[in-house]
Amino acid sequence: MEYALAGAVTALFVVIYILSRPKERERFSEAEDEETFKAHAKSVARSLPAPSDGGSPPDTAATKRRVLRALSLSGEKSGDPEAARLLNILKDRETELKTLAKRDFSVLQTLPYVEGEARCVAVARTVLEPSRYIFCAERAEIVLDAFNAVRTLTFAETEQMRTAFEFVLLEKLSFLCARITTTDKLRRASLRVARHPRLLGGKKRCRILRGTVFSLFCAGELGYDTATFRKRYRTVTDETAFYLNNVIDSLDNVALFDFSAFYEPCGLLARFDAYASAPAQTRAAFAKKLGELSTRENLDEYAYAVRLASFGDYGRLPPLKALRAHVGGGSIVIMHFDDDLIMPARALSSPEMMEILFGHREKSGSIIKNAKIKSSFMPKIRNDLAACGLVLNGDRLSLGAPLPKETESADFVLVHRGVKHNVHIERGEECVFVNGTKMTGVPSVTLGERPLDIRFFTK
Repeated sequence: MEYALAGAVTALFVVIYILSRPKERERFSEAEDEETFKAHAKSVARSLPAPSDGGSPPDTAATKRRVLRALSLSGEKSGDPEAARLLNILKDRETELKTLAKRDFSVLQTLPYVEGEARCVAVARTVLEPSRYIFCAERAEIVLDAFNAVRTLTFAETEQMRTAFEFVLLEKLSFLCARITTTDKLRRASLRVARHPRLLGGKKRCRILRGTVFSLFCAGELGYDTATFRKRYRTVTDETAFYLNNVIDSLDNVALFDFSAFYEPCGLLARFDAYASAPAQTRAAFAKKLGELSTRENLDEYAYAVRLASFGDYGRLPPLKALRAHVGGGSIVIMHFDDDLIMPARALSSPEMMEILFGHREKSGSIIKNAKIKSSFMPKIRNDLAACGLVLNGDRLSLGAPLPKETESADFVLVHRGVKHNVHIERGEECVFVNGTKMTGVPSVTLGERPLDIRFFTK
């Protein structure tokens, strides 16, 4: 009896939870121009409270069902060209979308949380929602910089930022798929009513269903004019197709974007040759350890990186604790490193120590097979020189915009990676002189450790 009562109470609470649980609803927002978007990004970043350590796992069960249900439909069987058009957009990427729908997003629950969701998900929403779910690299940079300006995004957030964007895009995709399946249900219901009007036409459910989709197919089956309903229906399907294409294209573009460049401590760490010359996987392992150490000391990761970059004892690090054993013609050395500030400081002291402490290879997966850009964990390089007529892409300097009509020549002293270069731009036959040597047909000059005297001639 006691077990039955306990079971009944549990079942009652489960039913109450299911009935009272807030229904997941599609989020709508208006498209914003560039100035409004910048102000919006700053406003969102400033309005969020300090993040907490993790939260509840995202519930993707309903999301998965919506996508898989839409993928199971057949546009040919419906006989509706508009439905077939929408389903063909999905079918073209069926394999990738099924993989995405079944993906485990539980890693998001381990990240810093704000207002009930991972902060990096809030970043993704801020980028995508005012942009009609078109992923734009420039807008992503605006939002990431705005969030970093308020509170530095952690290494874990930067590492999982692509996952957060894919989660938001999957969420939008699921609601678009729900529109498609709901339209299919309305189409079938309208055809049943049109074929049996006396049996079904007066039912309350039939009266509730009246609308553009229901009226279109019902009128068409009965032989009435459907021009007005068809026009309204096409407006709805055009909007759905527009967002479907945006979401699918954005999934591709997100996979190609290097979010790791927006990990703010990279700008400080890149000053050390041991970090800058290390492979991307090694830099990622180093940044992960920096994140762990800063969390342990309850410090912002950028503040911890400042502390590390300002460490004054790089020339006199404490001796290594090591055991050596001679084996054959060689030696086996076992070294012990304390898990504190000295460990990353020692790694930054030389490329060899960086490789010993953090060198390893990792496999990374993506739903997009041909992702060309990988996480580099190097700071982003801005082309601030473009306004001066110069473009700096990595180490390559080239001439950008032409000189203004009123300008005959211009001189610059360019400091790149600590080396000063003299740059002169003058009107004349297009060519480049580097340290007095004429270089015809060369579009750019590579900057290195040697100071250069560069003279660009342009019409």
